Amino acid sequence: MNNIYAITPANENLKKLTAKVNNLLKVGISTFQYRSKNEELEIIRKNATYLLEIIKSQNGKLIINDFPEIALEIGADGFHLGEKDYHNQKNQKFLKKYSNIINENYITGFSCKWNLNLLKNPPEELINWDYLAVGSFFKSSTKDDIVYPPNEEVIKEALLCNDKPIYAIGGINSENIMNLKMLGYERFAISKGLFYEEVNNIKNILIINNEKN
Repeated sequence: MNNIYAITPANENLKKLTAKVNNLLKVGISTFQYRSKNEELEIIRKNATYLLEIIKSQNGKLIINDFPEIALEIGADGFHLGEKDYHNQKNQKFLKKYSNIINENYITGFSCKWNLNLLKNPPEELINWDYLAVGSFFKSSTKDDIVYPPNEEVIKEALLCNDKPIYAIGGINSENIMNLKMLGYERFAISKGLFYEEVNNIKNILIINNEKN
């Protein structure tokens, strides 16, 4: 996993999404999370398969949000789950059946929001998570149930809760990423700040990310 990865806007038109993914690949973004809400599984599967071919052709990686069975079925690089989705009965059954294969071959990510206890002790009876995500840090259009950090101390403490790689998520863009870098964050999952920004702003994100704190 790279220190920055792009989260696709939910339910974006496939043609527009493909063009944006291609543009991000050209400027150096190589890891993507495909996120879709309120669509039929067949549409999600079809779109993810199409994007996977494009991303793989440029030696990139694709993570599937919410649907581990689709990730394995299409040969994606991994999947990402939130707490609610992890405990979903269908996902639990699938993860139990394929836990050995998943832990040996796939990238797995888990969202903790701002639950520091969950960040310290993520559920790992089935999956050994490769990375954890915290947020939202700022206002975000990708989430309806946004939970903001209560204070700066919690933001700093989150980095000390676990030895696993921790990705900051939620409303991150070229204007605020440096603030998080100064607080010690080095990994970022970004949606609107990559998919709806001008090329120069995207390049600025990459430059800032490469700067030392």
